[in-house]
Amino acid sequence: MIKMMVTVVIVFTICWLPFNFLMLMKLPSSWDLLPYFWFAFHWLAMSHSCYNPIIYCYMNARFRSGFILVLHGVPGLQQICCCIRHSPPNIARNVGSSVALAGEMNGLYGASALRRKAGVRVRCHPG
Repeated sequence: MIKMMVTVVIVFTICWLPFNFLMLMKLPSSWDLLPYFWFAFHWLAMSHSCYNPIIYCYMNARFRSGFILVLHGVPGLQQICCCIRHSPPNIARNVGSSVALAGEMNGLYGASALRRKAGVRVRCHPG
């Protein structure tokens, strides 16, 4: 857990330091490359939000199990993604109670349950 948090802090620093450094520097506004540097550093800073789930999934088994459990509820994804297709359906034992409860609630109130309640039949034909 400590390794993961240190990794998150290091990635945060790497992503945000160039942008903050650029904002604190007194650069002349006539510098032609300023908009390009601002765009690149701003993009790097905003891309930080994409790295956290990757770090969590790589370094935390409970997060990875919960993420796979949530992906099981996405219609059609099991046919596309091999990690979802071959994972055991009882993966909820590795995750916290709130994620396991969310998986159970998805079965109670998910799209398939609503279709059953409405009397709608969906037929899947393998293509």
